[in-house]
Parts: sequence; C-alpha cells; structure tokens
Amino acid sequence: MLIMNFRRGRSREEPEINFIPLIDVLLVILIFLMVTTTYSKFSEMKINLPSAQGEVVQQKTTEINVAVSA
Repeated sequence: MLIMNFRRGRSREEPEINFIPLIDVLLVILIFLMVTTTYSKFSEMKINLPSAQGEVVQQKTTEINVAVSA
C-alpha cells in the first residue's frame, strides 16, 4: 500500500491576529465616548432665569372713526 503525503514540503503556518484594525476600532469608540460625555454635561446645566417684577401697563387703544358717504 502506497500512502502519498502531499503536505510533506509545506510548513504549517500558525494563524496571526492583526492588532492594527483592533486598535483603530478601539480609538474610534474612545473618541465617540469622549464626545458624547462632553455634550451630556452641557445638557445638564440648570439656568435660573430672572422673573419680571413690574406692574402691568395697560395700553391705550387708538380709535379710528371711518365715515362713508354716498
């Protein structure tokens, strides 16, 4: 019985993990989180607006009389 070994000449390569795309994705996520937390601080600001304390002024109504003749 003859057994042929076709993989005899090839060396088996170990799979590699490429960290460059992983670092790129983590940097994008980090930038996104930094920007969104900055905006959330500004949205939580509470502003006390002043209120008016004057008397209500009554406006004079101007009357206009229109006369129409033949």
